[in-house]
Amino acid sequence: MLIRGSLFILLIFSSLLFGAGVKASVDENPIIAGESVEFAIEAEGEQVQFPKIEKIGEYRVTAEGSQRLERFEDNTNKVKWIKLYAFTPKKSVTIPSFDVFVDGKKAVTEPIFVQVKPNSQQQTNDFSIQIIADRAEAYIGQMVDVKVLFKEKRNVPVMNVDFVPIKFEDFWVKRVGKEKLYPEGDYLVHEIHYLFFPQKAGALTIGPAEVKVAVAKKMRDAFGFIVRKPKWITITSSSLKLTVNPLPQNVNLIGNFKLIVQAEPKMVEAGKPVKLVVRVEAEGNIEDFNLPELHIDGVTIYSEEPKLEQSFSSGIYSGSWEREYVLIAERSFVIPSFDLKYFDLKTEKVKEIKTEPIEIEVIGSATQQKSSIDKVKPVKQFKKERKMSLFYIIIPFLAGMGFMYLLIRLKGIKTDKQSSKQSKKQDMLQQLLPFVQVSKEAYDLAERLSSPDYTISKNDKKAFEKLMKRYKN
Repeated sequence: MLIRGSLFILLIFSSLLFGAGVKASVDENPIIAGESVEFAIEAEGEQVQFPKIEKIGEYRVTAEGSQRLERFEDNTNKVKWIKLYAFTPKKSVTIPSFDVFVDGKKAVTEPIFVQVKPNSQQQTNDFSIQIIADRAEAYIGQMVDVKVLFKEKRNVPVMNVDFVPIKFEDFWVKRVGKEKLYPEGDYLVHEIHYLFFPQKAGALTIGPAEVKVAVAKKMRDAFGFIVRKPKWITITSSSLKLTVNPLPQNVNLIGNFKLIVQAEPKMVEAGKPVKLVVRVEAEGNIEDFNLPELHIDGVTIYSEEPKLEQSFSSGIYSGSWEREYVLIAERSFVIPSFDLKYFDLKTEKVKEIKTEPIEIEVIGSATQQKSSIDKVKPVKQFKKERKMSLFYIIIPFLAGMGFMYLLIRLKGIKTDKQSSKQSKKQDMLQQLLPFVQVSKEAYDLAERLSSPDYTISKNDKKAFEKLMKRYKN
């Protein structure tokens, strides 16, 4: 936006030809409502300190720029500095005086009155912007499909279009895809698509929406050539009113929901893990779903972070929420039922989903299990299609360790460093074994560590620490 003021700077330069002192000016006066104003301050000297201007009247300065020009005159190098400020007034305003310090001396600019005229009929015909929604009334959390449509006449020399973020409060908003462009009669349409989810009841407002348009304007430069200069115009839409109704008490989900709970295996040895998966599938505000912490007496519970997925297709907003748990116990236990309440839009009634409790039978006790790694019983593979037992991981590991021990004894090479590395691998493998049934990462790492010739890498250490933190903390 500041580059567009370069031609304006050349005009100032040609008309004043490095005149002494400080001067303020604007690029055009009067202007049409919605157009921007470039306010320039010029000063000549070696060191110039311009004012920091954030607002002019009630209007925010949206851009700043500066330029340094030099000329050689009477065996003296003279320097002119030009500072630009851009703002967009909606009504007439007076630019006040500002202090400028040139080579340590204070100078004051003259005030400038900028006249703002109403939008011309031509501008109204050339551009339009509006907000449209698929509904005027909704419930808290219900999706409202919103589109911002900006239309420009195709014979207007538009150089750039810059959308200002749409204004809103008390909504959760998600943008859908990228900006679309398509013809419509004599106009080119820019479409931006949003999904609005109201977060409180009452009369809420969406917008206004704004777009800044740079229109090419022909003018003659300091050298007499006709050039195209961008002139910025702001087009503003009307706001959109939405009536939001509250949901029934103690319900914050709206749409259509499905609750799935799975646990396996149903029979397990004491101290062995049970994998529990809780999944919610929805056409609705899945982001507002949350599951209370799971507590079962006598059961140690580890959990993953929930996985949230969303999509929008054919006018339907859907998604899923999924969380995995690892349950370890020394005796049989029952996974309690899970329940979910939601407001069904079709029936406009509250529905409740409740799953059945799941009984888990635990065989044996921890005292009956042998803790040494060489007597660990085979366990199921993490993925069903991979049938290899952990037995085939542990046995080569132990055999390799025995071979290395004999080799060291025969050659008389017994170092603390080698012994420490093998001990570290054995310790890591022992800690990983309870989790190989429920974690592919744990299985893959255990498989690598079981090789006698394998050296632990930094990535292995990081992966191990991450897994232990996930399942033990």
